Amino acid sequence: MAESGEHDVTQLIASWRAGDDAARELLMSLVYANVRAIAGQSLRQMPGATLSATDLAHEALIRMLGTDAPWESRKHFYHVVAQATRQVLVDGARKRMAQKRGSGAEHVELDAALDLGTVQSDSTLVRLNGALDALADNHSRRAQMVELVYFGGLNRIEVAATLDVSEGTVDRDLRLARAWLRAALEA
Repeated sequence: MAESGEHDVTQLIASWRAGDDAARELLMSLVYANVRAIAGQSLRQMPGATLSATDLAHEALIRMLGTDAPWESRKHFYHVVAQATRQVLVDGARKRMAQKRGSGAEHVELDAALDLGTVQSDSTLVRLNGALDALADNHSRRAQMVELVYFGGLNRIEVAATLDVSEGTVDRDLRLARAWLRAALEA
């Protein structure tokens, strides 16, 4: 996932938190390619999005820089990237839906919505976002896994390492998360 080592990124995060603006700039240059790759992955899964991978990466990074999030490590940093990417995509979908008359009444095929790799419409993305928020209220680790995989572009091995769980746990929790999301979208 990362071209630079965890030590470098973690050290830069610590320096940035200590007030070193140069560390922030170096951190952004080190992780930009990865953030752009994450953005590209997310856009491939959401063909209705109107942003380019570069625009999505820039917007996600700007949102991250505008927060006072206490990033502890490279792993946590990429989790925050996944969250920022998700929010940019959902906000864009909401804006497009607000511009369309009657767009909120769109019928969503559950199997398509839960094949999170092929979100086809803004309303599907917004509904899925709401269901993912509800999942986080009930099963936060499962919601984090969905976010890391589908909005963060991590594979199951990276998710396991990020959340300090086994790959079997990732597989099981993702299966359960999909079932939970399917039930939430049917309700």
